[in-house]
Amino acid sequence: MATKATPGHRPLAWALLIAAVVWLVPANLLPIMTVIETGKGTASTIADGIWQLFEAGMPAIAIIVFIASLLVPFFKVLVLAVIYWRVPHETNPRTSTRAYRLVYWIGRWSMLDVFVVALLAAVVEFGNLARVEPGPGILAFALAVVLTMLSAHAFSPQQLWIQNPDGADHG
Repeated sequence: MATKATPGHRPLAWALLIAAVVWLVPANLLPIMTVIETGKGTASTIADGIWQLFEAGMPAIAIIVFIASLLVPFFKVLVLAVIYWRVPHETNPRTSTRAYRLVYWIGRWSMLDVFVVALLAAVVEFGNLARVEPGPGILAFALAVVLTMLSAHAFSPQQLWIQNPDGADHG
């Protein structure tokens, strides 16, 4: 006998996920940090930083940043959206549950970018010679990450396993 999922979880999960998508736009368009060298500042978006790493001869790091900062956030949003959408007519709850667990696990590592920028801002301080300042994009990125994690937390994967013979919504 399946237990009844608490009503309201799925709409809250959807609302948080949509808010995360909204914040992903400025997170990718606004500068995440500004590097100031000898009084001149250069603002960098996530894409700029990836390109600069490639140009500096560090393709491995550029690929890691590309995966962690661009692919993973969009992957998480896409997977969660598909899972939430499939709840009313789920035919393979085991696969959806595994995908949900993967996204939930990845969420632990999602704030890595924010910590790197914070670390750079704290460590790179050479008076007027060089310093790193966080940009507005990093705040938007952090909000998108937190909202995605809250969305995953608000959803109950038990909803995937509830069998409704009349096809009614699972939650």
